[in-house]
Amino acid sequence: MSELLQEIESYWSTRTEGYSEVNQKELQGIQKKVWLQVLKEQFPDKPKEQLKILDIGTGPGFFPMILAGDGYRVDAVDYTQEMLEKAMKNTAKLCESIQFQKMDAQHLTFGDGVFDVVISRNLTWNLEHPEKAYREWLRVLKKGGCILNYDGNYYLHYYDEEYRQEYEIRQIHHGDEHKYIENVDVNIINNVARDLPLSREKRPQWDINLLLEMGVKGLETEVDRSRFEDEHGKDHQVIDHFMIYAVK
Repeated sequence: MSELLQEIESYWSTRTEGYSEVNQKELQGIQKKVWLQVLKEQFPDKPKEQLKILDIGTGPGFFPMILAGDGYRVDAVDYTQEMLEKAMKNTAKLCESIQFQKMDAQHLTFGDGVFDVVISRNLTWNLEHPEKAYREWLRVLKKGGCILNYDGNYYLHYYDEEYRQEYEIRQIHHGDEHKYIENVDVNIINNVARDLPLSREKRPQWDINLLLEMGVKGLETEVDRSRFEDEHGKDHQVIDHFMIYAVK
């Protein structure tokens, strides 16, 4: 295990409770139905009992709670043991439909061509070797299977002037919004993020280029943008979050 991976694992261990609270709050409202609909629209055209779904970086079990609750079976992996334990607790009533395992997203132990769908959310940005992760995800997919990756440009403000300005404006209006991370030193992940490769990249263009190089047969993206006006009155748009849909 690299020193950087150890730091990332240690940080997310401390975030387990707060991150689970965020997920639970999100799933209490309409977002649960919205996420389910978004996922189902992208799934291969197969009966749900035949679909093999892999959730990578499951955290406290966000996607398994949604999918298993609708009758899907899910394999879910995470590198942080505390997150897995919380996920198992959160999905206890659905345990027969979910298989949890401790695993590195960059080094999966599954065989080739096992899954119809690989899904991930808010994970890729904090990987030490994201290109290896994408290669692994494609490896475990069946031909015609799809990757659904939801992520964001969370730390690009360290390296891009436009994102720095947007970040500073957001901080003035909203602050750090640390409601769910009390007693956690966020400077740990802030410092780690400076060394992570995707903090320097404008995404999803980086992901698009890589996946096309890897030979995906289909590729679509959706982005959520923030707009802001700088000190000179000039209007800017930056990509906050995005969804990548790639077919093997």
